[in-house]
Amino acid sequence: MKFGASRSQLYDAQQTARVRWDEATATWDDQARRDFQEAIWLPLDDHVSAVLRAVDLLSVLFTQVRNECEFGS
Repeated sequence: MKFGASRSQLYDAQQTARVRWDEATATWDDQARRDFQEAIWLPLDDHVSAVLRAVDLLSVLFTQVRNECEFGS
């Protein structure tokens, strides 16, 4: 199983969202923005980061499994 392309797409989307969020916060600074940031934006960004870390770990694990199955350890 290959994770590279999907991980890359998710990472790129996260980076794009961060840039757009930074642009929005440059002009949007009221309580609604702060509430949205606290309730939605920060948890979402944290979850995406956690998923990226999990994909990285799964990629390593699947590589190890593949190598062990192909070459026997």
